[in-house]
Order: sequence, then C-alpha cells, then structure tokens
Amino acid sequence: MTTENNLKIRFRLPNGEEFEAEGSQEFIEYQRNYFLNLIGKGGGNNTSANQIPSAPAPVVVTPTVKEQQPLITDSESSLSPVRLWERILREEGNIVVFRKHPKISPQEAISVLLAGARILLQKQSCSALELSRACKLSAINLPGRLDRLLAGEIQQGLLSSMGTKRSRTYSLTESGFTKAFVLGEKLAHL
Repeated sequence: MTTENNLKIRFRLPNGEEFEAEGSQEFIEYQRNYFLNLIGKGGGNNTSANQIPSAPAPVVVTPTVKEQQPLITDSESSLSPVRLWERILREEGNIVVFRKHPKISPQEAISVLLAGARILLQKQSCSALELSRACKLSAINLPGRLDRLLAGEIQQGLLSSMGTKRSRTYSLTESGFTKAFVLGEKLAHL
C-alpha cells in the first residue's frame, strides 16, 4: 500500500441533500459531478462529463494522509454513470429489473428500481403495475400490497405517490433518490 495525499469534501444542499467523498482531487471531482448530474443540479442537460457543474461551496475540506486502497480503480472511474448502473440493472421493455437478486429489503429494492428507471430510462415515475412487474421479474418477494409496503417510505419523505388503485404512480423525492443512488452504487461495486 502506498501513502497518498487525500482530500475529504462534504457539502449540504439547501434541500438537505448531502455529499461526502474522500480521495484524490480527480476522484472527488468525478464523484461530485456524477452526483450533481444525477440529482439534476449539474447546470443543465448539456453538461458533459468534462465540464464541472456549479456546486455550493464545500462545508469541510480537510487534507488527510491515509493508507488505503482506492474505492474505484482507474478503469472503473472512466465508466459513465449509466454503465455503473447497468452492472446491477437491465432494461426489459419499459421497466428495469435486477440482473441478480439483491440481498436488500423490498422497500430498498423498489427505491433502487425507481432510481434505475430515472437513470437508465429517464422515467421520473413508475406505475404500481410496472413496479410490481419489475419486482416479480427480479425475484423480489413482496410481503403484501405495494401501497401498504411503501406507506412508510412515503411518510419518511423518500417516495411520493399520485393517483389511486391501478393508476397510482410512484416517484422518488430528491432525498429518496440520493439514498437509492448511494445504495445502487454500493450494489454496483459488490
């Protein structure tokens, strides 16, 4: 292991979303741009991977010296956000399904599926029928009705729903998307 001069950055957006990264300056810039583009704060739709989107001033920037292996290797850091999410999800028609059964709760799995639909299919919301079908094709056992299963997530402010019965649609709030994004990234690197 080598000793590297690492930086640590943490910032909080006005709506409560937080970002924290530690590593080389290039790694932090890549992760920051990736995060801001995914939550729609990257400065517009024509922000390329080489442009640095505007971001709030960091709350904490601390140089540290640590012995650690990098979280993402050079070959993985060059992958686009879509390519990382394609490691865990695949498109099937107008829905996304898991490539292999994840060892997470059904609520977390549904959040990751909704985030994957936003990233891979550019769908901001999914109907209850689409989510049920995605769960069934992903071998996720739902222990009851979908609306009752997701009621806690809605109360916590991670999901929002519109409509009733079969015409109900679910979408992630910004804080829910942030949580699902982090979980999806962990699953992609397992």
